[in-house]
Amino acid sequence: MKIAVAADQTEKLVAALGRAGIKETGGQLFGEQLAPSIFRVTELTVQSRPGTFARFVVDLLQAAKDAARFFERTERQYTRYNYIGEWHSHPSFAVQPSGPDVAAMRGIVRDSRFAGSFAVLMIVRLDAAMLTAGAWVCDPQGAEHPVTLEVES
Repeated sequence: MKIAVAADQTEKLVAALGRAGIKETGGQLFGEQLAPSIFRVTELTVQSRPGTFARFVVDLLQAAKDAARFFERTERQYTRYNYIGEWHSHPSFAVQPSGPDVAAMRGIVRDSRFAGSFAVLMIVRLDAAMLTAGAWVCDPQGAEHPVTLEVES
């Protein structure tokens, strides 16, 4: 699987990381399917309430509102535009999923209300002006695999 983050969304991401400072922050990834297993993040949401030094908790109400706005803007063309996954920062830790990160993603893809076949977790970190990012895909069968991630600048 390959995920590209559009340049304007990279700018939005870097700005959010700058505002959050040492606190973890995050949001959702939405975008367009370009080909089988190739996606482009065209909208990255940023949760208004940051986490703490060592933890980010998703605001489910804001996430639902953000998703509804995305699907309204894309005229519910679900086969072309859809939810790709989640992102959050690790300003004080490695750009690797923690145990709670993996458990949260497994919870998303195994939820009976989840209509997708996968969800991507992107973890990012900003050191000075240098953005470091990694991504992993989780499927309902319990597999996690690294994703080829292209962050456009």
